[in-house]
Amino acid sequence: MKKSTLVAALLSLGIAASAQQALGPGSGIVSPEINPDHTVTFRLRAPKAITVQLTGDFLPTMKRTVNYSGREMTMESAGIVDMKEGQNGVWEYTSAPLEGELYSYSFLVNGVRTMDPSNIYQNRDVATWTNIFTLSAEKGDKGYWYEVHDVPHGSLSHVWYNSPTLKAQRRLTIYTPAGYEDNPKAKYPVFYLLHGSGGDEDAWSDLGRTAQILDNLIAEGKAKPMIVVMPNGVYYNNAAPGAAVNMFQPTLTNSRSDSTVEIEDSFPDIIKFIEGHYRVAKGMYNRAVGGLSMGGRQSSALSRRYPDMFGYVGMFSGVVPPDEDGFDEALEATFKAKPRLHWIGVGSADGVKVNSLKLKEYCDAHGYPVTYYESDGGHIWRNWRVYLTIFAQQLFK
Repeated sequence: MKKSTLVAALLSLGIAASAQQALGPGSGIVSPEINPDHTVTFRLRAPKAITVQLTGDFLPTMKRTVNYSGREMTMESAGIVDMKEGQNGVWEYTSAPLEGELYSYSFLVNGVRTMDPSNIYQNRDVATWTNIFTLSAEKGDKGYWYEVHDVPHGSLSHVWYNSPTLKAQRRLTIYTPAGYEDNPKAKYPVFYLLHGSGGDEDAWSDLGRTAQILDNLIAEGKAKPMIVVMPNGVYYNNAAPGAAVNMFQPTLTNSRSDSTVEIEDSFPDIIKFIEGHYRVAKGMYNRAVGGLSMGGRQSSALSRRYPDMFGYVGMFSGVVPPDEDGFDEALEATFKAKPRLHWIGVGSADGVKVNSLKLKEYCDAHGYPVTYYESDGGHIWRNWRVYLTIFAQQLFK
């Protein structure tokens, strides 16, 4: 090899190595840092910034009322605090002590929202990305169930199925419990878990921590080993952004007419696929359906459309109120099929609470057994993760 060629090759190799090294160490700043007293310190190097603020759902929230599909709904926005600049242009803020939970946050640099370059953990809610962290103050608190522990782990898969009803290939996220691959004779019950408006088949696995919650509950014997199927509940989106050819910006504008009827019609396609490709125990008492907001309304509608299909129904911050045409007869048929659990969960400050109470009072008046659970707060993931944790422990027993 000529000397000039060798030098060029070595220079090229050095440049490549340098470029790879530049991707490795991150910012060199610890953020967030969870302190022994359960306070959390956030840091950002921004030496030229005029103002740096922190916004997060662990700060005092700001409430606002929005009209969604003709319903008044209380939404909570993350609070905002100023950070203080220290040495070398590093801005810092330490929170008050926090309880066990999964938290999200981001920075505002001169008013522009910025991710934390020191924290690789992020998730997407509809069209907004935030950094996240989990904190567990003691075993068994909310944060404990959302963290990864040294227990047997299930698997998450993204699977495509054909929906003849919708004439499309569509995507599912599927959780199979630990040991599923090792025991070819075992059959498992199935929980169909539906997302809310603006969400997709990734919402429950990312924002809802489904795999972590199920892994931990099953490992402690608090929940039965089960398969969890998380479909895309919007008929005109085949999959989450980037997973299908239809590039789109997710929004909260999906209405009931856009999403509920078509999903009702096509849901048997999902069940047929799952029962044809996975080792499942069949029959209504081996099937559960539940969901949040729009997914709660879909679960409510599915339980009335197919009364013999699901033995367990969970409605998280979303129900079909008992004033729709044909509701009486359909709900009567649902309870004649003798479901083992009809579960309603809602936040005390949630704008959809009025409909949840209407359904509960209607069921009470007609002698239909329902379980009603009310938590603090509004229409937020912090509640829906709790509802999943509670509901999953009552399934298939």
